[in-house]
Amino acid sequence: MGGFAEALKAIAGKVPEAQLLIIMATDGIPVQKLVVRQDPNLEAVAAEYTALLRASVSAATDTGLGNLHELAVVTDRMTALLVGITPEYFLFAALSPGALLGRARFALRLAGLSLQPEFL
Repeated sequence: MGGFAEALKAIAGKVPEAQLLIIMATDGIPVQKLVVRQDPNLEAVAAEYTALLRASVSAATDTGLGNLHELAVVTDRMTALLVGITPEYFLFAALSPGALLGRARFALRLAGLSLQPEFL
Protein backbone atom coordinates (compact mmCIF):
# COMPACT_ATOMS: atom_id res chain seq x y z
CA MET A 1 0.00 0.00 0.00
CA GLY A 2 3.02 2.30 0.29
CA GLY A 3 3.07 2.88 -3.47
CA PHE A 4 -0.59 3.89 -3.43
CA ALA A 5 -0.08 6.37 -0.58
CA GLU A 6 2.99 7.83 -2.28
CA ALA A 7 1.11 8.27 -5.55
CA LEU A 8 -1.66 10.20 -3.78
CA LYS A 9 0.89 12.37 -1.94
CA ALA A 10 2.58 13.13 -5.26
CA ILE A 11 -0.74 14.25 -6.76
CA ALA A 12 -1.44 16.45 -3.72
CA GLY A 13 1.98 18.04 -4.15
CA LYS A 14 1.22 18.92 -7.76
CA VAL A 15 -2.42 19.94 -7.29
CA PRO A 16 -2.74 22.38 -4.37
CA GLU A 17 -6.52 22.60 -4.81
CA ALA A 18 -6.95 18.90 -3.99
CA GLN A 19 -9.14 18.32 -0.94
CA LEU A 20 -9.55 14.54 -1.12
CA LEU A 21 -7.82 11.91 -3.26
CA ILE A 22 -8.96 8.30 -3.45
CA ILE A 23 -7.96 5.23 -5.40
CA MET A 24 -11.27 3.39 -5.80
CA ALA A 25 -12.78 0.37 -7.45
CA THR A 26 -15.83 0.92 -9.64
CA ASP A 27 -17.92 -0.76 -6.92
CA GLY A 28 -17.10 2.20 -4.64
CA ILE A 29 -14.68 0.41 -2.34
CA PRO A 30 -11.68 2.65 -1.58
CA VAL A 31 -8.23 1.11 -1.95
CA GLN A 32 -6.34 4.10 -0.53
CA LYS A 33 -7.28 7.66 0.35
CA LEU A 34 -5.58 10.89 1.29
CA VAL A 35 -7.57 13.57 3.08
CA VAL A 36 -5.89 16.90 2.39
CA ARG A 37 -8.63 19.15 3.80
CA GLN A 38 -11.14 17.60 6.16
CA ASP A 39 -14.75 17.74 4.99
CA PRO A 40 -17.12 14.96 6.08
CA ASN A 41 -19.29 15.37 2.98
CA LEU A 42 -16.53 14.67 0.48
CA GLU A 43 -16.40 10.91 1.07
CA ALA A 44 -20.17 10.72 0.61
CA VAL A 45 -19.81 12.71 -2.61
CA ALA A 46 -17.14 10.27 -3.80
CA ALA A 47 -19.47 7.34 -3.13
CA GLU A 48 -22.32 9.04 -5.00
CA TYR A 49 -20.11 9.82 -7.99
CA THR A 50 -19.18 6.15 -8.16
CA ALA A 51 -22.77 5.46 -9.25
CA LEU A 52 -22.43 8.17 -11.91
CA LEU A 53 -19.15 6.63 -13.01
CA ARG A 54 -20.71 3.17 -13.38
CA ALA A 55 -23.57 4.62 -15.44
CA SER A 56 -21.10 6.51 -17.64
CA VAL A 57 -18.95 3.41 -18.12
CA SER A 58 -22.04 1.46 -19.19
CA ALA A 59 -23.18 4.20 -21.55
CA ALA A 60 -19.75 4.40 -23.21
CA THR A 61 -19.57 0.63 -23.60
CA ASP A 62 -23.17 0.15 -24.71
CA THR A 63 -22.90 2.81 -27.41
CA GLY A 64 -19.64 1.41 -28.75
CA LEU A 65 -17.51 4.34 -27.63
CA GLY A 66 -15.07 2.11 -25.76
CA ASN A 67 -13.63 2.41 -22.27
CA LEU A 68 -14.29 5.53 -20.21
CA HIS A 69 -11.01 7.23 -19.30
CA GLU A 70 -12.12 10.37 -17.50
CA LEU A 71 -15.16 12.04 -15.99
CA ALA A 72 -15.33 15.60 -14.62
CA VAL A 73 -18.20 17.16 -12.71
CA VAL A 74 -17.95 20.88 -11.99
CA THR A 75 -20.27 22.50 -9.47
CA ASP A 76 -20.28 25.82 -7.61
CA ARG A 77 -18.48 24.39 -4.58
CA MET A 78 -16.33 21.58 -5.97
CA THR A 79 -14.90 19.90 -9.02
CA ALA A 80 -14.87 16.10 -8.99
CA LEU A 81 -12.39 14.48 -11.33
CA LEU A 82 -12.39 10.73 -11.93
CA VAL A 83 -9.55 9.30 -14.00
CA GLY A 84 -9.28 5.64 -14.95
CA ILE A 85 -6.35 3.49 -13.91
CA THR A 86 -7.85 0.30 -15.37
CA PRO A 87 -11.46 -0.44 -16.37
CA GLU A 88 -12.10 -1.54 -12.76
CA TYR A 89 -10.11 1.06 -10.79
CA PHE A 90 -9.91 4.83 -10.90
CA LEU A 91 -8.57 7.91 -9.15
CA PHE A 92 -11.07 10.30 -7.58
CA ALA A 93 -10.07 13.88 -6.80
CA ALA A 94 -12.23 16.45 -5.03
CA LEU A 95 -10.91 19.87 -5.98
CA SER A 96 -11.75 23.25 -4.51
CA PRO A 97 -13.41 25.88 -6.73
CA GLY A 98 -11.09 27.59 -9.16
CA ALA A 99 -8.83 24.58 -9.52
CA LEU A 100 -6.71 24.42 -12.64
CA LEU A 101 -8.46 21.46 -14.19
CA GLY A 102 -5.83 20.83 -16.86
CA ARG A 103 -3.05 20.55 -14.30
CA ALA A 104 -5.17 18.23 -12.15
CA ARG A 105 -6.10 16.06 -15.14
CA PHE A 106 -2.45 15.76 -16.13
CA ALA A 107 -1.31 14.85 -12.60
CA LEU A 108 -4.04 12.23 -12.19
CA ARG A 109 -3.40 10.76 -15.63
CA LEU A 110 0.33 10.39 -14.92
CA ALA A 111 -0.41 8.82 -11.54
CA GLY A 112 -2.93 6.47 -13.12
CA LEU A 113 -0.40 5.32 -15.70
CA SER A 114 2.22 4.70 -13.01
CA LEU A 115 -0.29 2.70 -10.93
CA GLN A 116 -1.51 0.46 -13.77
CA PRO A 117 1.06 -2.30 -13.15
CA GLU A 118 -0.17 -2.63 -9.56
CA PHE A 119 -3.63 -3.64 -10.82
CA LEU A 120 -2.69 -5.91 -13.74
